[in-house]
Amino acid sequence: MRETVYEDDFLIDENKRIVLKLIKVDKDKHFPEGLEFAVQYLYLKDEWIQIARIDNQLHEGKAGVHIHILKRDKVEWTDMSFNEAREKIIEIGENVIKNIVDRI
Repeated sequence: MRETVYEDDFLIDENKRIVLKLIKVDKDKHFPEGLEFAVQYLYLKDEWIQIARIDNQLHEGKAGVHIHILKRDKVEWTDMSFNEAREKIIEIGENVIKNIVDRI
């Protein structure tokens, strides 16, 4: 089973966008709560670029919540809920833009 239960895509500024997706999946060892999520921060510079993403999708075969940040090879493993990720993504995205967006 895989059913999207919540999806949103909205601007927080003329060149900044948040994309949210929450999917109900079968409960298993990877998704004990039966929920998979992704929270993205996108920045418009000629095209939409993913600046940061927090998700609990499998990463290199490993389960758990992790953060992808533009220009970084490694992810940062963390423990947070979908709602916490919704709040944290803006902080992370703004920090990345402030520090590296001119190098994109």
